[in-house]
Amino acid sequence: MANVIQFSDLIPENLSDSWFAVYRLPGEVYALYEPHHFQDVISYLILGKERALLLDTGMGIGNIRAVAERLTKLPITVVNSHSHFDHVGDNWRFEEVRLLNCPEKTALLEKGFRLKPGDPNLRREAFRLPDPLWFEPKDLQVRACKVRPTMEGEIFELGGRRLRVVAAPGHSEDGLMLAEDEKRLLFTGDTVYPGPLYAHRTDSRPELYRDTIRRLAGEFSEYTLYCSHNAPVWEGKALREIEKAFERILKEKRKKSRGSSCGPIEYHFDGFSIIA
Repeated sequence: MANVIQFSDLIPENLSDSWFAVYRLPGEVYALYEPHHFQDVISYLILGKERALLLDTGMGIGNIRAVAERLTKLPITVVNSHSHFDHVGDNWRFEEVRLLNCPEKTALLEKGFRLKPGDPNLRREAFRLPDPLWFEPKDLQVRACKVRPTMEGEIFELGGRRLRVVAAPGHSEDGLMLAEDEKRLLFTGDTVYPGPLYAHRTDSRPELYRDTIRRLAGEFSEYTLYCSHNAPVWEGKALREIEKAFERILKEKRKKSRGSSCGPIEYHFDGFSIIA
């Protein structure tokens, strides 16, 4: 099993905030963690000498820009790992954000959207806070923002460090990762993390997801993974384990689907699961 570093293994920064907990990771990186919701979302502030890059803006409950600006005075470039609500909620606080070049997803963010009433993410039991909440979940929304597309292979220069865009479709059409080849770091978004990997959403493509993991395993198995849910740090060899898991699952689903419909099933492995 690939080793995982949990937040319980780390000491939080002395930065008081009602929504975020902040942890400093190796490589001049801050994890901006949202511990009060079951999604356990993690955004990343990556510091260079001339600029900082914020990967994702969270759920939009706390003010992530205010937190980031307490951590650095550098100008901040914002990149979204994908357009799902829990990663783009505070986009509107920034002048523009970068998203993988998927016109439909760009249009969605530029228009803004809400979750449907009754969505599990908005239920009271989704939150780990005492009553009463200091915000109203039903009022949460992704507000319109300005989006500038980015492409596979684009380099974000931060001054003394370079982050390379890696397209990672499968969980979502617009999934991307950021690779820092010099430090051998891979910021994975929702494509890879220690927990349930979603290959069953309406915008997920299990076979494409499998192909993406296969490509990532071939290139990044010796890197350290900085993940966007549950726990921040995972060994890159987890990619090989996930690759084998996807192969097994898709083979099994092909057998089960012959002559009958087959809904999503959660398949459990050592340290993660896949819902497909």
